[in-house]
Amino acid sequence: MDLETADVDTLKTMIELSLQDLNELQTTTTGKGKRRDGEQTDLEVAIATYIVELSGFNQLLLDRTMCASIADAVRQDAAAISEFVRTEEQARNDHHMASALNEEADNGAQPEVRPSKPTDGFTESQDDDFLDKLSAIYISDPEKEGAAESSAWAASRPRTTSPCPGPKVVAAMRECVICTDQYRFFEVATFPCQHHMCQTCLTKLFTDLLKDQTLFPPRCCHQPISLDKCRFLLEPELVGRFLAKKLEYETVNQTYCSRPTCSLFIPQQAITLDVGTCVKCRQRTCVVCKGQAHVGTDCPEDSATKEVLQLAGTEGWMRCYSCKRMVDLVQGCNHITCPCGAQFCYACGQAWKKCNCEVWSEEMLAAQANRHVNRDAGGRRLPEPVRQQRVAAAARHLIVNHQCHHRDWGMLEGQHQCELCRDFLPAYLYECRQCRLAVCRSCRFQRL
Repeated sequence: MDLETADVDTLKTMIELSLQDLNELQTTTTGKGKRRDGEQTDLEVAIATYIVELSGFNQLLLDRTMCASIADAVRQDAAAISEFVRTEEQARNDHHMASALNEEADNGAQPEVRPSKPTDGFTESQDDDFLDKLSAIYISDPEKEGAAESSAWAASRPRTTSPCPGPKVVAAMRECVICTDQYRFFEVATFPCQHHMCQTCLTKLFTDLLKDQTLFPPRCCHQPISLDKCRFLLEPELVGRFLAKKLEYETVNQTYCSRPTCSLFIPQQAITLDVGTCVKCRQRTCVVCKGQAHVGTDCPEDSATKEVLQLAGTEGWMRCYSCKRMVDLVQGCNHITCPCGAQFCYACGQAWKKCNCEVWSEEMLAAQANRHVNRDAGGRRLPEPVRQQRVAAAARHLIVNHQCHHRDWGMLEGQHQCELCRDFLPAYLYECRQCRLAVCRSCRFQRL
């Protein structure tokens, strides 16, 4: 029999019969033969694994039947329910209006006739979208009926717009905001900004932020992405790693295991009296100096930390006042936003707007202005007087527009390097029309 075309009842019967046979086989084979206490034979392990797989598949079929039943019931009763809600709401509005008119008449005032408040009733667009997801996601493929499947498999199926059985003819399509490919509406996550993201791009975002704190919290168009809105497209293992990293990123004074070969994050729950215990190797670390624990004495001078601070002074690095990490300014103004979220002045290290330092250093301002002029020239060699004039104008523009919310973007064609992630893009970048920041599509929506 072809399992792809088998109906649900047939599949359930097959599973039940298979489970009965396996249970009988498990009963006859368990405990036979000489072995160590608790040891299982390969056959016993295989039988137990097969039972678990069939039980899980059976649960998928039950879930599928339930979703289909809910969707069908709501579709059949939606019109009656909507009409009942409208009638009840209209009756309440009429009652309130009559009461108000009677009160005005008793007070001698001229009654003011107001139209009844329109009722919203059944929100068809939202409910239809929900019902369509019930009918399609994890229940049936638009090209073939009958086989239940997991959410990860359903989301990874090839995209199609082929006609499907039932009243819905064509699956609604959505464009992924990152890769711009078209996907069926239940293959994407939808965000508050009304953008959509496919499983591949969403997985890449959550994977990248495990190594790059500037991507946390995950966001699109400056608005945080709720895990509840996209969990169904992510693997459980990735969700678990994200939640662990979320705890780390949201900790202000982060402490890591002082053993160089471990360096695991130590959560607040594992810290007592300024001493953290690594949950992996049990190494004890001082949360003050971040070195090996030294209970009962003051923090000794850590030679490694001293060497790093000396190197920072030589290279011109600045240390974040909040998380204590080193930051190197490659290009741009002195306004620094640390991955931990703290904002400070790169010239003096104080919190932003707490000092009187210049927003731009002359060296960085000249370098950025020259980059903008070179970008506009498109590789053409400019006469030196013309070039100097354009560099001066670009520098003035940078000084005036250094504070920017990046709301208006234009297209920068050709091969360029993203100024945030430093990746080279072969075709185009986006350029902010105010501050002229040039970024790739991912950084525009996910990093800014």
